[in-house]
Amino acid sequence: MTKNINITSIQAPKAGAQPEKCIFDGFCELLTRVLFALEEEEWAQEAGWDIAFRTSVADADAAWKLVALQADELIRVSPLSSSDLLLRRMAGLMKRAISATTVGAICDIHAKAMKCRLQASKALPTAVYDLAFEAEACLEQMFEHAHACEAHWVDGSILPLAA
Repeated sequence: MTKNINITSIQAPKAGAQPEKCIFDGFCELLTRVLFALEEEEWAQEAGWDIAFRTSVADADAAWKLVALQADELIRVSPLSSSDLLLRRMAGLMKRAISATTVGAICDIHAKAMKCRLQASKALPTAVYDLAFEAEACLEQMFEHAHACEAHWVDGSILPLAA
């Protein structure tokens, strides 16, 4: 009696494919976390930052801290393509924006994000270019929110966002 033993080997993904997918997926998660954090900020502000709603303020702070952690993870990944490089730069700008101490600094960071996106190669995949555009829009929302809080003399604890 002969035994047929078939050995199948699963090939590992290409060396360049995994980090690129990691950056793309991680950046999608980063944008989701930013939008969630902005919602938490808005809700906490509408609640009046009252002692009774202290949990909402803590939720907003925790949301920004998660954004900072996600951005840190993306910044540590070495870019292997121009797509990776653009998303890594945008993650770095997000990290700087959430730790900014003035509304003007967020405005400057938004301008750098716009410049970074516009200088990116037009040969980038549409999905990557769209993510960079969404990141720029998130930075603009962060600026508008911080500017509105400053204009209404809301407690100065709004900046830095990830306190």
